[in-house]
Amino acid sequence: MSSEGYLADAATRHQVYVQRYAAGNLKRVAKFITKAINTAKAAVRGGLSAYGTRRYASEIDALQRDLQGIFSDLKGQAMLDLGEFAGYEAAFSARMLGQVVTAVVQTQVPAADLVAAAALAEPMQLEARAGVQRISIAGALDQFGTAKSAQIVGEIQIGSALGETSQQITRRLTSMHQLQQDQASALVRTMTNHVASTARAETFKANDDILAGKRRIATLDGRTSPFCRSIDNTVVPFSAPSPPFHWNCRTSEIPVLKPEFEREIPGSVMPAVGPGGAERVSSKTTYQQWLARQPAAFQIDVLGPARYKLFSKGELTLDKFVDESGKQITLSELRQLEPRAFERAGL
Repeated sequence: MSSEGYLADAATRHQVYVQRYAAGNLKRVAKFITKAINTAKAAVRGGLSAYGTRRYASEIDALQRDLQGIFSDLKGQAMLDLGEFAGYEAAFSARMLGQVVTAVVQTQVPAADLVAAAALAEPMQLEARAGVQRISIAGALDQFGTAKSAQIVGEIQIGSALGETSQQITRRLTSMHQLQQDQASALVRTMTNHVASTARAETFKANDDILAGKRRIATLDGRTSPFCRSIDNTVVPFSAPSPPFHWNCRTSEIPVLKPEFEREIPGSVMPAVGPGGAERVSSKTTYQQWLARQPAAFQIDVLGPARYKLFSKGELTLDKFVDESGKQITLSELRQLEPRAFERAGL
């Protein structure tokens, strides 16, 4: 099998490890969220002055300072953990590359501190409702801490304004606890993939004399976004954007070797999760090829009824369903762009 097949297999298996690391990191982040909620509950149980008074405002200000300190500690711990993770990821990428090049080539491993600095400083470029959002890890953590503190204080102020008891306000904070942890999950998983992706990019840069580009590898299951489905297995230059492309993105990249540096590797496969559960498929399988082999009910669940017909009968490829920025094109826009496909699909 080709070196690219081996790299796709190794990268897909390693992405499972990356997600497990993110899950462990989320547990550490969750402790800070729990501390923030408990701090707010303690302030409420301690007794707040009458709503709207100067003393009440002073008590809220003190709570805000406490919450700011907790979320600042969260940011410091997360930055430390992700910096260490970046160095490990760069070393892994270099080892993976070393397995597929000819014996005469010595792969280069970038310095761990430089990789960590690049991963933490390089902004994430994420699809958002208002367009593409560019934000660094530090900026995302600051934004998260500010927003979560405001939500906690806001619930207390709403309860106070309504004349609720301390027990009622405490229940408000309890219901918010899980919501904040769910929101933290998206942040942690996205940051982790960003660090892994930047570490790979720095390794590619250090070995660009033997590489021709990079190949994007999407996860083969029903949760993959329309954009990542459309770009799976495409080869792009190093200057092209790298994942994560959106919040909770799981797409990864592998290097594409120049032909003279490739060597053959024994055959390999990668995991996929269809309606029948986990399976192993050829590492050369694209998302489109894999989806086309799934039952109609699964395709409808992933694409929706109309896009399923356009895909299966209208002969539209997955890349036709998104625009250049990665946003899904509406059906009315698609009809204007691909009228023949709608005729073939009977729509």
